Amino acid sequence: MANPRNEASVAQLRELLAGARTFFLVDYQGLSAGDLHKLRAQVRAAGGRLLVAKNTLIDVVLKEQGVEGFEETLTGPTALVLVDEDPVAPAKALSDHAKAHAKDLPLSKGAFLQGSVVGPEALARIAKLPTREVLLSQLVGVLQAPLSQLVGVLGAPPQNLVTVFNNYADKLKEE
Repeated sequence: MANPRNEASVAQLRELLAGARTFFLVDYQGLSAGDLHKLRAQVRAAGGRLLVAKNTLIDVVLKEQGVEGFEETLTGPTALVLVDEDPVAPAKALSDHAKAHAKDLPLSKGAFLQGSVVGPEALARIAKLPTREVLLSQLVGVLQAPLSQLVGVLGAPPQNLVTVFNNYADKLKEE
């Protein structure tokens, strides 16, 4: 007979991982309770959620959902960081906390990024990216530049024609 607490944890994990397209697995061993509390708050403020669950329960739920490749990763203390929309902000929160911590904790163990299993190095690379809003504004700027140049090119011939007429009118006045 299964432990009722484990069954409740599996049900909660199923619900939380059902729509998750991105999550990180991190090793938190060595963090004090206060540090873990601070980390949870930072991740929550960045749009994520940090959960601590048994590796076997995480593995069961991931396999139910067809996510393979974490069998070797799920050893030792593991925290699951669920990401809502933008994976960059929670990754930065984890990375910043690790930089500020004396033992560089939490350590990345791997991630599931937009439907693909990635290694532990992905967290550091994602943390270096600009946020989604910054990327969108950069995209708008890139798209806007050629359009403004096109407006300038299309506006140049009539403007040049007006300049020619003004110069011709000035010349007639002088004569």
